[in-house]
Amino acid sequence: MEKGKKEISVDDVLNMVSDKTKRLISDIEREENGERIETVDSIINDIKGQKEQTKLNKIKFANEIKSGLGVKIKEKPNEIKVYVKPWYKKLGESIKNIFTKF
Repeated sequence: MEKGKKEISVDDVLNMVSDKTKRLISDIEREENGERIETVDSIINDIKGQKEQTKLNKIKFANEIKSGLGVKIKEKPNEIKVYVKPWYKKLGESIKNIFTKF
């Protein structure tokens, strides 16, 4: 044999290959776990972004509606006015419903 080289048995080679294979597999699993965490984080961030965008759209829509309303509604936005039909219109509708059912 040449100087500086020593003999390596087959068992030693198999053990070295087995150890390197185990390390490779564990490295790949660690990378996959890291990617899964990144994926979950990105999904959570997307959901948060969509919720925030929805809030902004609601506010924008409400402001658009308010800008198109009359002066009275702008002055008193929380006042609710209920319009009641007169008794003669209610009577007319009920008679109409009776005769149109048949």
